[in-house]
Amino acid sequence: MRLFQKTRRTYVIYSLIIFIVSSTVIYFTLTRIITKKQDERLNFYKELIAQKIKYEYPLPIFSVDDYISQNPIKDTLYYKDTMFINIINGVEKREMYRELTSFETLHGKTYEITTRDSLVKNQELIIVITLSVGIVILLLIVTVYFVNTIIMQNAWLPFYENLEILKNFSVENNQPIHLQRTQIDEFQELNQSLTKLTDKINSDFNNLKEFTENASHEMQTPLAIMQTKSEMLMQSDNLDKDQIQQIKSIYLAVQRLSKLNKTLLLLSKIENQQFKEKEILFINDVINKHLEIFEDFVINKKITLNKNFSLDSKIDANPLLFDMAISNLISNAIKHNIVSGNIDIVTTDIFISFTNAGKPLQLPSSSLFERFKKESSASNSFGLGLAIVKKVCDTYNWKINHSYIENQHNITIYF
Repeated sequence: MRLFQKTRRTYVIYSLIIFIVSSTVIYFTLTRIITKKQDERLNFYKELIAQKIKYEYPLPIFSVDDYISQNPIKDTLYYKDTMFINIINGVEKREMYRELTSFETLHGKTYEITTRDSLVKNQELIIVITLSVGIVILLLIVTVYFVNTIIMQNAWLPFYENLEILKNFSVENNQPIHLQRTQIDEFQELNQSLTKLTDKINSDFNNLKEFTENASHEMQTPLAIMQTKSEMLMQSDNLDKDQIQQIKSIYLAVQRLSKLNKTLLLLSKIENQQFKEKEILFINDVINKHLEIFEDFVINKKITLNKNFSLDSKIDANPLLFDMAISNLISNAIKHNIVSGNIDIVTTDIFISFTNAGKPLQLPSSSLFERFKKESSASNSFGLGLAIVKKVCDTYNWKINHSYIENQHNITIYF
């Protein structure tokens, strides 16, 4: 959940709680105040009646029951809500009343004086006031919500724009990042930190790239010299068989080291996105070209080659990278095949598949595409062939998968 959405949701929840609590408090506060005022009014009416009884005794307009007692009871007041049925135009109507019952001792007699006042108008007044105030509070909450939403959207807009810029940032472009300015101090401070960070990343990347290329280039020269000198020594006439064999071992080791250096440099270039040029390639033509190159190896191992090519299968990729991937896949299928085995190649616009006979793996399929992970113990194998294929797939967001079913290895690349 985005921070902006979480903030709005929290605001709505707390606003509803405040609205409910405030409306309830207003309702009961008004009820208490109006009831108190009504009780004061009933008490005032009671005092008027008591005064009339006291000073205008006997009072013929009142029909009261008098309680004769040798010890008159103490004056007492009782307040309560009660319901009466009024008949208006022949229709019974129930109404709530506030009632005050008091006992007054006047002229040696105890009188019960009851005064009542309708609660209908009071309830209507309380409801009207509560609704009015509640509507005002609700309108205020809604207004603040929309105003706050607009303010937050404007405040967060530069952040999301900068986020998109960061998503598209790439060290291969070798360009400084330009973030949108904002009036929010925290966001502006974040922008400054990100700018410094990306500048440092660009600088480190360029330094590492330059070091890798220079180191690889400088290594090739002494390796080439060592290889040439080894060849010259092997052609000397004054060397015995053991010396020639030792020099040959040195020559093969230097040759292997040179090849390893070139392969690692190639992996580094792929990781650094130095093969950006792309063009439409015909998959079948690329595979057939490499099958011709490896034709002698296929014949020597008596491998049966089966091709199931989709007509005019195409792919948009760098020619050199795609050539390397196909070359390594075919080489891998031949190298790890059995004598009189098979290679089945399937091509479509969606995937390409290489299947070959072979022994079960001695390592998990998940580590097959890692560097220096190899199934064969052959001296000329670095365990980098499938690592190069995996890097090519990662460059174009292709998915590569290996499986082993019924003595058949299958490697499929999904475009």
